[in-house]
Amino acid sequence: MQDINNASYELDYYRRQQFKPGWQNLTDVIFTGIFASADDVDGRDFLRLMGSHLAEKTPLPDAQTVGELEDGINAVLGHFDWGMVQVEASEQEIVLTHYAYPQAPEADNEPMWNLSFATMLEGAYATWLQAQGGAPHVSLRQSHQSEERTLVFSYRNGQ
Repeated sequence: MQDINNASYELDYYRRQQFKPGWQNLTDVIFTGIFASADDVDGRDFLRLMGSHLAEKTPLPDAQTVGELEDGINAVLGHFDWGMVQVEASEQEIVLTHYAYPQAPEADNEPMWNLSFATMLEGAYATWLQAQGGAPHVSLRQSHQSEERTLVFSYRNGQ
């Protein structure tokens, strides 16, 4: 399991390292286009589906422990330069805290970018967890975005 230090100077370094102008600009245009041509619900459903398809194309190895699951996800995220995740499990839920995700190329688009990127990650994380033995009826949703510019997701049975 990785020890993630959330010091802001380290996160700023990672964000600068992962900024790829062509990729971020194209992705920003796609995210903006999706929400310009679809309502919020349809746009988010589409992005979750795209995240799910991406997870299917990049399957994780079978994990026997939470640490192995975290390491498997971080290997894929590292391949894409999409930051890293810390996974914490309790009897009630699994919490995934995503650090150092790629930032919007322009600050004006940051709220839409964060929503879009988080929604796409919802689809990917849900698909990976289901492939590890999770139940299809258990939902994974972003629970909040923290002040440290991290995305926090909860995988919890709402039934």
